[in-house]
Amino acid sequence: MPSQAVPVADSVPQPAPPPRTPRKRRRVRAAEVRREEALGELFRTLLAVAVTVVCVLGWVLSYAPLQDLALTRVPGGLSVLWPVVVYGPWLAGCLSVLRAALDGRRALHAWSVVLAFSAVATGLCVCGVAQTVPDVIVAGLPPVAAAICLDQLARQLITRHPSQRSRSRHGGRTRRGG
Repeated sequence: MPSQAVPVADSVPQPAPPPRTPRKRRRVRAAEVRREEALGELFRTLLAVAVTVVCVLGWVLSYAPLQDLALTRVPGGLSVLWPVVVYGPWLAGCLSVLRAALDGRRALHAWSVVLAFSAVATGLCVCGVAQTVPDVIVAGLPPVAAAICLDQLARQLITRHPSQRSRSRHGGRTRRGG
């Protein structure tokens, strides 16, 4: 009689499957994760609204001093538009910072534009007021506060996508050697 060979695969003990998490516990964990994600989105939205409010108020509070400064130096009706010369590049820099944060890229040039035009706006607003400490603070704080709020929003956007922080500065693209 031929002997029956036992297949090798059957003789090797198989590891036990990992214990399954009860469905109820998985649902509770999933609900907790959804709740945490919803709270995170709520706080990011509140931060974005707060930054927008601070930036708009900073622009509104800085507009009149910048326009008054331009009244005697810029022809006629152009003084009304002159504050846009200061806040136009500032806004473009802010949008570039936010876009870079969403893409997980550094935004050194955009930040330099934001900081330079925040300094210009602060300096021009401060030069037109009495040189008392409260007046200087009231006149100079709006552009500085807007830049600080922008930094906080950019940090929130960066931490929202931690996988993008590990990407290279150029969006994951590498240079071809040559």
